[in-house]
Amino acid sequence: MDKLIKIPYGDGEKSFKIDEKKLLYNIMPSLPPRPTAEEEDKVRGALDNPIGTERIEDFVKSGDRVALLVDDWTRPTPAFKVAPLVLEELSGAGIKDEDVKVIIARGTHAPLNRGQLEAKLGRRIIERFRVQNHEPGENLMHLGASRKGTPVWINRAVMEADIKIAIGGICTHPIAGYGGGAKIIVPEVAGIETINRNHSLADDPKAAIGVADGNPIREDMEDIARMAGLDFVVNVILNPQKEVIEVVAGDVIKAHRTGVEIYNQIYGVRVGKEADIVVLGASPRDATLYHGTFALPCAVSMVKEKGTIIWVAPCLTGPGSKEERQRFRRTLSIPPDELMRSIKESALKGRTPPSGGVFDWCTSRVVHRNKVVLISDLISGQEAREWGFDHGDSIQRALDEAIKVAGGDAKVTVIPVGGLTVPIIA
Repeated sequence: MDKLIKIPYGDGEKSFKIDEKKLLYNIMPSLPPRPTAEEEDKVRGALDNPIGTERIEDFVKSGDRVALLVDDWTRPTPAFKVAPLVLEELSGAGIKDEDVKVIIARGTHAPLNRGQLEAKLGRRIIERFRVQNHEPGENLMHLGASRKGTPVWINRAVMEADIKIAIGGICTHPIAGYGGGAKIIVPEVAGIETINRNHSLADDPKAAIGVADGNPIREDMEDIARMAGLDFVVNVILNPQKEVIEVVAGDVIKAHRTGVEIYNQIYGVRVGKEADIVVLGASPRDATLYHGTFALPCAVSMVKEKGTIIWVAPCLTGPGSKEERQRFRRTLSIPPDELMRSIKESALKGRTPPSGGVFDWCTSRVVHRNKVVLISDLISGQEAREWGFDHGDSIQRALDEAIKVAGGDAKVTVIPVGGLTVPIIA
């Protein structure tokens, strides 16, 4: 009997049918049909019950200068739902509007324009408070070196603040294990040299999706966050519709680890048998092709070597320039070990290659192991091949073709929200 399966795709979905006998796993998160409480109640509850710290009103005093860090447009964190409640707490503690600076923690991503700022924070906040994009190449303060030897350069406005509070989200991450926590400091308000050196630790086996403790990249991030004096984090967990379903707040490490435990209860999946084919949705972090690739490592532990990954990603910003596509394909063609050697050499010599080189390496590892077929309405077959991927005009046709190639006994695993799913390897 055929089973109809739906994959989140942008603000909509795509669907396909599969013979149930061929379906090995259909990995759906353990979610309520909607948030179990109003989103605002979840945020207030976390602020009232911080983990590992006092409440904001207990450690902030009138006259303090506050830096409020917020992640950028490539992350689905609905800061416009969270920031007003944090700012309300600050106001209640006697902090004046003019003593608050909101900093968009964008790392090396493009700065947010007016429309993106409104979508991220809401018009009222950007009109009421000073809001600025982090600049990774200027206005930095040198703090020395981390315990792993990373030269530490952090946004000067952050360092000049008396109180540092951050809003972000916990989701999967291919090298830091998870988003959230200290990641708001490195890479998001750090200098390029700091970012590159930290990311060059990515070839450690524990620098992997779903690994927080013992992950050298996250350990380095957390060391640097302590050096920077990050006082308080608010980290949300979202459902595939980008609604807030859980929130943790408090200490940058303790609150984050509690959030990771909650996250794994919802999105963690024990890795079992490998399939011949994986249908992988990139949702919800799928605005660009680059960020859509963050879902790819999730599929690797669930698909056989040389098997096919059908990667469903809207790539809302489009195909990019031909030069950009061909440059990316050339990068993917480099053997992963050779690519990592180049990244490490550049980082150690103080050069500043694009920090995304490590994520290109992550993608290179996937495409050297598996066939990746991109399903995106905004990218043509020719453009997909120029990026370095195969292309399908529908999930159904790509799946039917992959089953035909793999043979009649082919097994298929479906991961509808690969941008959130965590493979937990025993």
